Amino acid sequence: MSDINHYEPWPELTAEDFNKTSHLLYMTIQAIGKLMLHKPFEPHWAHLAMPLTSRGITTGTIPFLLGSFSVDVDFIDHVIICSSSWGQMGKIKLHSMSVAELTNKLFETLTQMGVNVKINKLPQEMSNAIPFDQDTAPRMYNEKIVNAWWRIMVSTYSVLLKYRSRFYGITPNIGLLWGTLDLRDARYKGLHLPKTKDTSSYIGRNSMDDAQVEVGWSCSNEKYPYPSFFAFAYPYLPGLENEIIKPEGVKWVSAISEFVLDYDILRKSKNPESDLLLFFESYYQAVAKLDQWDPALIVSGKPITKKCGSVD
Repeated sequence: MSDINHYEPWPELTAEDFNKTSHLLYMTIQAIGKLMLHKPFEPHWAHLAMPLTSRGITTGTIPFLLGSFSVDVDFIDHVIICSSSWGQMGKIKLHSMSVAELTNKLFETLTQMGVNVKINKLPQEMSNAIPFDQDTAPRMYNEKIVNAWWRIMVSTYSVLLKYRSRFYGITPNIGLLWGTLDLRDARYKGLHLPKTKDTSSYIGRNSMDDAQVEVGWSCSNEKYPYPSFFAFAYPYLPGLENEIIKPEGVKWVSAISEFVLDYDILRKSKNPESDLLLFFESYYQAVAKLDQWDPALIVSGKPITKKCGSVD
């Protein structure tokens, strides 16, 4: 890991291995992510996507009283780093323990720094949720598996940056959604939709209010719990499942109404980056055709170099 020549951007990762260590990881990220609710609200929950860093993920700057604080998770040294604008800092080592123990350490550290904040301790967007402080069973934390998961996320992020650069419309920053543990890029049509059963929940009312296309990386979907890349459109477009989405190996999963490219298939590709970008762009083009998105929303992703009034 210390030499770029030995860095593996697409490491091996199986559902079996990830599931053994995912619970503590997931709940840790949820608890940290909930701190971001102290930021001003942005449409589509855009303020809650956790940015990636060169070592892990971060909450970014969170306003607090007259200053600010942030929480970073380092998936190389496997530590949580809490810091404030008034110079306080605390570190928590990530290792196998209960969710209750880890979250208690997190809030004890923040309190010692002078950051007195509260969160709803019930995890979001998952079945059979256990409040953080009541989740006392021992949970595994496997550094090797977590680091592999994160490296795949970093590699996916690089592809998503290229994909995102070619869209002229509404698209929030790429980030890890801590509620679902998905790294995603979202594109919005700019069309406010009427309320439906999908918007009956507090989360849905503030996310499913515009026609959208999401693509990204996931290991945590309860209905498809496999390392994979996904492509999702809202609202549902009749006939979308019949579209031919590239590259070879992409499949429609009716249980989640999404197209999926399994990680194992992409990892065996001669050019994973190109194939993943092809998946994302192929899917967007299929949605744009069926839902009549404005073709002008797709641009070159490069700056304009010609001066005003210049002739080709």
